[in-house]
Amino acid sequence: MNKKTLAALCTTVFLWGSAFVAIRIAAPHFSPEGLALLRLLIGAVLMLPIAGRHLFRKVEFRWIDIPHIILLATIGISLYHVFLAYGERSVPAGVASFVVGQMPIISALLAWWFYKEKVSFWGCVGLMISVLGVSMIALAGNQEMAFTQGLWAIIGCTVFSGTYNVLIKPLLLRYDPVALSVYIIWASLLCLLPYFPNLIHDVRTAPAADSWVVVYLGVFPTALAYITWSYALAYLPTVKATCWMFMLPLVSCLLGWAVLKEIPDLLTFLGGVIAMGGAILVTLSKHKAGVVSQKNTALAEES
Repeated sequence: MNKKTLAALCTTVFLWGSAFVAIRIAAPHFSPEGLALLRLLIGAVLMLPIAGRHLFRKVEFRWIDIPHIILLATIGISLYHVFLAYGERSVPAGVASFVVGQMPIISALLAWWFYKEKVSFWGCVGLMISVLGVSMIALAGNQEMAFTQGLWAIIGCTVFSGTYNVLIKPLLLRYDPVALSVYIIWASLLCLLPYFPNLIHDVRTAPAADSWVVVYLGVFPTALAYITWSYALAYLPTVKATCWMFMLPLVSCLLGWAVLKEIPDLLTFLGGVIAMGGAILVTLSKHKAGVVSQKNTALAEES
């Protein structure tokens, strides 16, 4: 891995980790729709000139792909950010990052369902471990083991993100990753435009400091981080790059402690570590299964 790729990964992990803390700060004074819209509006405007030279690389844009791009934008960006902003009104930043970190579990299950990708024995073990970890997080937040609305919203984010990563695969075979990110961000912005009155109201009533936090979200975790993530994906295998995302909860917990004084209790922290361990096991077992499948295909072709 060269220095530029390493720098891109580190930048992405830090900025996306900090986003959980920034959302936690701004969420009480912004509606979920207004916060998501302002963040994406800033990000979309800034991404366009930065990524302009990528927009028509690899293949020409196909109008037939517009419904697919709108679906990705709705699920993976618009709904994800709205649900995350709603969830973090009551869920601490570190806990939210632990739960969203279960995204590989959802991706693995959907890949098995849609693409018939096999889930290995250790992948199934990792799935059960992750369910145990998330249940511990829920138990820590509510002694009656009832999932709160905020936690359900964060779980919804995880489902949206995992679905996005599966549905985007066909388009990544034809489009440049940076160009595709721009298309999807702009499409997600159009999906949220009906909530522009919410945004105007929020900007007028929210403290100026919180508005600047949302500006930070738009400039750095949205515009810059999506560019650095696309750069990393262009030079690394997807599985190796995805493994870096398991560092997000560490960044979020440290920043949550430093900025918000949010310190997870022992049961929450253990549940988060167990859940992330399960997600890592699923990711690594899936990668190993893919390598074995490629080797078997190569041997079959030789024979």
